[in-house]
Amino acid sequence: MSAKTNTRAKLESWPVPQKPWQRLHIDYAGPVDDWYYLILVDAFSKWPEVIPTRRITTSATLEILQGIFARFGMPETLVSDNGRQCISEQFERYCENNGILHLKTPQFHPQSNGLAERFVDTFKRTLKQITAGGEGLTEAINTFLLCYRSTPNRSAPEEKSPAELLLGRPLRTSLDLLKPPTSFHKMEQSKQDSQYNRKHGAKAIYNNPQDLVWAKVFKNNSWSWEAGQVLERVGSVIYNVWLPQKKTLIRSHCNQLRSRNESETADVAENETPVQVPLDILLNTWGLNPRSTEPEEPQLDLDSIPEEPRMTEPPRGSQRRRQRPPRRAE
Repeated sequence: MSAKTNTRAKLESWPVPQKPWQRLHIDYAGPVDDWYYLILVDAFSKWPEVIPTRRITTSATLEILQGIFARFGMPETLVSDNGRQCISEQFERYCENNGILHLKTPQFHPQSNGLAERFVDTFKRTLKQITAGGEGLTEAINTFLLCYRSTPNRSAPEEKSPAELLLGRPLRTSLDLLKPPTSFHKMEQSKQDSQYNRKHGAKAIYNNPQDLVWAKVFKNNSWSWEAGQVLERVGSVIYNVWLPQKKTLIRSHCNQLRSRNESETADVAENETPVQVPLDILLNTWGLNPRSTEPEEPQLDLDSIPEEPRMTEPPRGSQRRRQRPPRRAE
């Protein structure tokens, strides 16, 4: 039949979920540079997930969904189109075993899965604009997701951002650098600290800058005590220690340090062999280009060269006479 399509029916929107991660919409986007992208959107918080993949089979789709559900939990309802990967027996069995109601939209009617379809369109347009600025594909996706998840959404409850509705807190972005830094507060002594100190008989240990210490240095699954000097305290129990023998700066816990006296320092100095660093290595470390150190050609001192002895003519008697050829017989 060649009859026209019926008049559009009255719009019936999806029911509004009562909590995050109650109903999810999924769809595939691509291919983009031989990559497909599984799009997942939470109907309540509008939180998106974009997972790249080269295969869009049932096994690959379930593997991606299992990774997402491991982070956020199982949804109550999952909405998808009629793609082969979503209507297979393996996919239906997975949803049934995990108590997920799988709803499939009518064929060739993308409006029924409009939440995922709209996000696919937004994702493609934004990705094209970001990559035009010179960013790589993976970097562009991460930039897009960070901005989308941290931006207030008019369609979300109370117009909050997806992160606030799903995670209960806003995401920290580079724009937070404009705000005053948050101060860190710590209780005087927690219950766990008291129990540990009482059980192990622990006490406070303090080291001051310039203190001589023995530092426990680990290397190749073993450790040894190395002579060092405390430079500064960077935390309650953390110190920066300079090792003069190794010319190295390390960060050590106070439990990895022992006090050292001057006599032990003298013994170490006697046994210590000075390390000479080649000049070219030292200059390269500071980014300097040493001059060419090619040896100059030695200049000959003509006055220092002894004169060769002069040859004297031998006496005439000692010279060999030339033999004349014999005369021919006439």
